[in-house]
Amino acid sequence: MTATPTLRVLSLGAGVQSTTLALLSAEGRLPRLDAAVFADTGWEPAAVYQHLNRLEREVLQPAGIPLHRVSAGSIQRDVLDPNKQRSLPAHTRDPQTGEDGMLNRRCTQTYKLTPILRQVRLLLGATTHNPAPCRYCDGAGTRIAPWRAKLDDHTPGPCSVCNGTGAITRAGQPQRNAWAEQWIGFSTDEIGRVSIRADTRYSRSRHPLLELNMSRTQCEAYLKSRDWGDTEKSACIGCPFHGNAHWRQMRDTDPAAWAEAVQFDHDYRTGPGLRHERYLHISRLPLDQAPIDRVQRREHRQDDIFDALFEVDLERAEQGDPDGCSPWACRSGSAA
Repeated sequence: MTATPTLRVLSLGAGVQSTTLALLSAEGRLPRLDAAVFADTGWEPAAVYQHLNRLEREVLQPAGIPLHRVSAGSIQRDVLDPNKQRSLPAHTRDPQTGEDGMLNRRCTQTYKLTPILRQVRLLLGATTHNPAPCRYCDGAGTRIAPWRAKLDDHTPGPCSVCNGTGAITRAGQPQRNAWAEQWIGFSTDEIGRVSIRADTRYSRSRHPLLELNMSRTQCEAYLKSRDWGDTEKSACIGCPFHGNAHWRQMRDTDPAAWAEAVQFDHDYRTGPGLRHERYLHISRLPLDQAPIDRVQRREHRQDDIFDALFEVDLERAEQGDPDGCSPWACRSGSAA
């Protein structure tokens, strides 16, 4: 790998930190980016898409930084589709034993990291191979999902690998000496999340906010000074990592998104072959019944509806998981 990157590419989540990096590059305070890539899960709040459109129009385009919007599909639809083995990291409860748990966080890899790295390879000059018949459905586009067959359900449906097209188009590898400097927006308060596993042969991570010694608070102050103070956290509407503060804000300021999350929470409760019930809220209560309006102290416990909250970190219940779902992050656990 040569010392000089072929391209500088921003992983743009459209939140506070990545927006800060876009503005710093456009202003010339950081090197000029060659591209920004936004991985769209199809389930961001309307405000995030509006913010992204404005950022492209007012910052990226004038600076000559192309924005690439990539997607691996709609996570909201996919996780409810019995023909696709997709899931969210939902909070779970076994109705027979009462045992609590949480599903694995696979959505970040599927809906963010994989499409971003595919786009990076293409930007580096990799070619896409001619479509080849999908070997999982023999090119038919439909198959009996193996997880459904195990339950004696032999109903055919769209193939989850080729999305029902019957063919797969793959992106190859770039030339050996071509590589991208991948900008990732971790601020100093997130330094424990930096992952050494993020690098590949053609992509090497860089964390400019750490180089500038900028915290999230400093990023917010910088954005406010540039008339971008309304930048919100980017996350799926129904992300189980949300805390009570986020759920309250959604309910009180975006009733359409709240209604969507409540309905999804209900629809996602059970699924084929799953004994455990799934919940978006950490209390493992239906979202529209969850205690999102109070932060209950242990010494002032008053009624049974809060029982589930006493078994978890109350700060986490209020503020949400500190790690969120960055595709480039290690899991650091509870906030200090």
